[in-house]
Amino acid sequence: MQARLAVVGFCLAAVLAGCQKSSPQAEAEPATGETVAETSADPAPAAAATPSGLQAKDGTAVPLVAFEIASVPVSQQALGALPFFSLPEGYAPRNRPKQRAYARFPFRLGDGVHWVEGPSWSATIDIAGDARDRKQFSALELQRNLETVLMQAGAKRVFEGPLKRDIYYGPQLEDEIGGAFIDAVNMHADAPTQVFVIRQPDRNIWVQLSDDRSSAGLVVMEERPFVATSRWSGEFPHLTLPKGYAPRNAAIRRDFDMFPFWTGKGFEEVEGKIHAADFGAGEQNYSMHEVRRNLEAMMAEAGGKLVFSGRIPKEQAQGIGEAVKRSYGQAAGYSWDNFDSEVYRVDLPDGRELWVFARLEYMSAGWVVAERKALAQTAALLPAEALKKKLDSDGRVTIDVHFAVDKADILPDSQPQIAQVLALLKSDPGLKLAIEGHTDDSGTPAHNRSLSEARARSVQAALTSQGIAASRLSAAGFGQDRPVAANDSDAGRAKNRRVELVKR
Repeated sequence: MQARLAVVGFCLAAVLAGCQKSSPQAEAEPATGETVAETSADPAPAAAATPSGLQAKDGTAVPLVAFEIASVPVSQQALGALPFFSLPEGYAPRNRPKQRAYARFPFRLGDGVHWVEGPSWSATIDIAGDARDRKQFSALELQRNLETVLMQAGAKRVFEGPLKRDIYYGPQLEDEIGGAFIDAVNMHADAPTQVFVIRQPDRNIWVQLSDDRSSAGLVVMEERPFVATSRWSGEFPHLTLPKGYAPRNAAIRRDFDMFPFWTGKGFEEVEGKIHAADFGAGEQNYSMHEVRRNLEAMMAEAGGKLVFSGRIPKEQAQGIGEAVKRSYGQAAGYSWDNFDSEVYRVDLPDGRELWVFARLEYMSAGWVVAERKALAQTAALLPAEALKKKLDSDGRVTIDVHFAVDKADILPDSQPQIAQVLALLKSDPGLKLAIEGHTDDSGTPAHNRSLSEARARSVQAALTSQGIAASRLSAAGFGQDRPVAANDSDAGRAKNRRVELVKR
C-alpha cells in the first residue's frame, strides 16, 4: 500500500471506498452538437466537426468536434475531489502531477479535438519508485483498472483511437499544452488513447488515458464555468493578478514613456503613464488559459474593446526597436511573434484612454498598461547666471534636458538649456564640469546605468561640437544608484530622472 499512498493529490479509492461528496458547483454549460463515434462495443452516432483554426505540427487542419453531454447518462455516484480516483497498486505519477485551478484541454474526439475548460490534473503514470524491484509496467493492467473504476463511477467511453500527438505540437497549442499538459501527451505519435466522460448533476468529468507501452499519459478535468479571481481596480494600473499568481520581477513604473501596441494593421504608439509586469504561478500551477480568461473578465468589467488577439507577424515584430525590447522585455517578451498576445483599448468614463498588451507564453505571462497623456513638464530652464550661482554655492546643478523615450537623443526643446550651459563655459574658460546622468528605478539596473551614461555623453558631445574643449568635460552615468527622492510616486521618479553638472 505504500505505492498507493505515494500518489500525490489522489482521493484514495474515491469511487470504490465512497469518498464524501464535494460541495456543489455551478452547473456546467453543455456544448452543442452530435455524439462522437466510438470504436468501443457501444458505438454512438457520429459528431459534427467544424473548422477550429488549429493546425497540427505538419500544418494539417485539426477539426473542432462538438459533443452533446446529454448523450451521457447522469451518474449519482458520490465522488471526492479532483482527480477523483486512485491508481492501481504499484503505479504512481512519474513526476509531480500538474494541477491547475483553471485550464483548457483539447480532448481527442472523432477526427479532431473537443475543448473542455475547468480545474485539471495531469501526469505521466509509471511504476512507483518503491515497487520497481518487484513490478514492471503493464499497459493492460493500468487500463483495465482505470476502465473498471471509471465505469463504476458511471463513465461513458466517448473515444478510442490514436493520440495523434502532433495535434498537441501545432503552432496554436504547443506553448499552452507544453506548459500545462506535456506529461500527458508526450507519448509516441499514435499511442492508443481513450476518452471517458462522467456526467453528474453538478459537474462533468473528462478523462483521457494514452498508453505509451512503458508509461501512460493521464488527464483528468472537472468541466465547469469560469469564475474570475482577478478584478478591475479603480486605480492605475487597474489590473490585478489571478489568485495564486505572483510577480516574477519588480514591476516597471514610468510616469511618461512610449509603448507600441499592435492593432493588427500597425503599431499604435501610446505615450503616457506606463506600468509593466511579468508574473507566474510555478511550473505545476501556471495556466495560460487562466490568465487569458481573467484578463477577459477584467476587460469586460471595464468595458474594454479587444483590438487584437493572436501572434504578431514576424516581420512586424522584428521591427520593434531594441530599446523598447530591452526596456520592456521581461513583461512584453523579446521575440514578439513567438507567443500569443492580446491588445485591448479601454475608454474610461472620465475621458482617459487606456491600452493593455498581454503576453501569454509557455510558463509565464506579462502585461503592459499605458494611460495616454501628454508630458507634464517638471524641469525648468536655468540661465547661465543661475547655473553659475548654483555651482558656486552647491558645486552641482540639475539642468533641463529632455531625451527621446529610452534613448540618448536630445530633444529639440532642450537646445535653449544647452545654449545656456555653453554660455556659462565660454564666460569662464577655466571652468571644468563633470556631466552626470541619472534615472529612476524603472527597468533593470544595468540598462539604467548604460542609458544614463549615454545621455551624459550626448550632452558632452553637444557642447564639444560648439567649440568647448573635450578636456574641460567628463561624462558618467549612475543609473538609479543615486536617487534624490523616493521612487514610490510620479513626482519622486521625475526628480530622479535628471542630468547634473558637477564642478570639478
